[in-house]
Amino acid sequence: MSAKMLAVAAATDELLYPEYWLVSGLEWHGDGPTAEAAVAVAPGIIPRDALSHDALQILGCADLFVRKRGHQVIFFSDLTRMFADAGTSWSKLCVDWEGALRELHAGSFPAVFLTVSERAYHCICSTADGRSLLTQGGTGNTTDNECDLLRHAIARQLAIDWPAYIHTIVDAGRVIQRAERQP
Repeated sequence: MSAKMLAVAAATDELLYPEYWLVSGLEWHGDGPTAEAAVAVAPGIIPRDALSHDALQILGCADLFVRKRGHQVIFFSDLTRMFADAGTSWSKLCVDWEGALRELHAGSFPAVFLTVSERAYHCICSTADGRSLLTQGGTGNTTDNECDLLRHAIARQLAIDWPAYIHTIVDAGRVIQRAERQP
């Protein structure tokens, strides 16, 4: 197998089996016990050269968080809580997190929408003070253990669903694989 073919194979593996997913909440719509209210992106496959400064800051922070903690799924709220614990925030860092998340959700790269329960939604969206990042409401009173279990459940489901989703969009010609530069 040539070096170029290996690079394409490596890119395919990265597309199918990303190092981790960043999950963030969407606005809750619906009156039932579940809603399509979260989205997962794979930061490792998002081309960073066309992103805004704010989106780059979120993905860079997510990369550092994963290197330190080693999760396969991280929630955007994990990053927000990390800043709160350090005595800072997205706004103090001059990052428009809402605009950056809109950019990541609407980008032309793969993203999977997740149907979640209200309890799972609170894990995905809760800040350090227990308030939701996306609602005016109160606390979900979720525990760290519950959120860890949710991370593992989402990772298991994405490990099943993501490769099939990627095959579908590659077969439809919506993803063009770029070979890595060879030395």
